[in-house]
Parts: sequence; C-alpha cells; structure tokens
Amino acid sequence: MKTDRIDPAELDAYDAWVAEHLDEMVRLHPGKVIAVYQGKLVAVADSYREVFDAVKARGILAEPFTMRVPTADEANAVFPSVFPSGGA
Repeated sequence: MKTDRIDPAELDAYDAWVAEHLDEMVRLHPGKVIAVYQGKLVAVADSYREVFDAVKARGILAEPFTMRVPTADEANAVFPSVFPSGGA
C-alpha cells in the first residue's frame, strides 16, 4: 500500500545531514535554497523552483530534501552560542 508519508529513516537521514552541514551551508549559501539527494548537496539556487529545475536537469527523478538556508543572523537568533551575529 502506497502512502504519501516519508519513511522515518529518510527523515532521520535528512536531520543528520542538516546537523552535520548547517554551519557550512550558513557560511557558503546564506539565504539560498538547497537540495540534498542521497546525502549530497545537488543544487543551490535563489528559489525552490530554480532548485527543482536544477535537480530535474541533473536527471534526478525522486524528490530531494529541500530547505532555505538561514542567514548567519537568522541562525544566531535560534542558536546564539553556535553562530556569530553580524554574518561573520
């Protein structure tokens, strides 16, 4: 029986990827939209539409994990001890 739910193991893998790479993404791609597929960053763009177009152009048929990367100031508001304010 097919469901529209994401496998919990897949969600755990996304969580782990974000935990491992968030600081790098904030430094390299603040405010951008990213796509991750099979544990790899596969697209970076200004909008979700551009990211999905880039993923499709790479021949990836499955829907990737996507998110907007926070800026350093946004990340600092949530994790003040981890991210320095002022975008530094």
